[in-house]
Amino acid sequence: MLGRFLLLGGLALMTPACGEDYDTYVELREPSGMHELSASEPVGSRRFRMVAAAKPDTRAKVAWPYLSLNVGRRWSNPDASSAEVVYPWLRVRLVDESDGAVLDEDVVVFDEQGLPREENLANSPGRDDRAERFDVTYRLEFERQGTPSDGVIKVFWNTYASVSSSGDRDEVEFTVTEQP
Repeated sequence: MLGRFLLLGGLALMTPACGEDYDTYVELREPSGMHELSASEPVGSRRFRMVAAAKPDTRAKVAWPYLSLNVGRRWSNPDASSAEVVYPWLRVRLVDESDGAVLDEDVVVFDEQGLPREENLANSPGRDDRAERFDVTYRLEFERQGTPSDGVIKVFWNTYASVSSSGDRDEVEFTVTEQP
């Protein structure tokens, strides 16, 4: 009898210590786009703003904001028959605009195929941030590098974003928008 009493008392005391459950998961899969880089315009960037917030008059909180960009690259060389083809390379980075920190990056050297693997660039997953509101702007930077070369590099991206919440889905406002 005493054992059951202690067990029930322990469970009752542990419940408030466990905190809120963040078991509601909200995700978005947009926007997407494309940018071309040439030898004369070798640098480009796109900005993405992610806002996750509890709706007014709710007690919900949001946590673990996550943004991933699936980046594809394609290089087309108009003079592929040339004996001396110069292959470009491309650096792609995801930057947190609040502090300029590079969160992820990838560099690829093109070959005669001109179509390397896709890459996922993401902010730090597993961040243990909890708040009523997150408002973060990220910058996707692309830079054509190496010896000047012919052809155009096309950079494609698709976004994937998610956030967890202590409330229901209808208690969360969540957007990812491309900024000017």
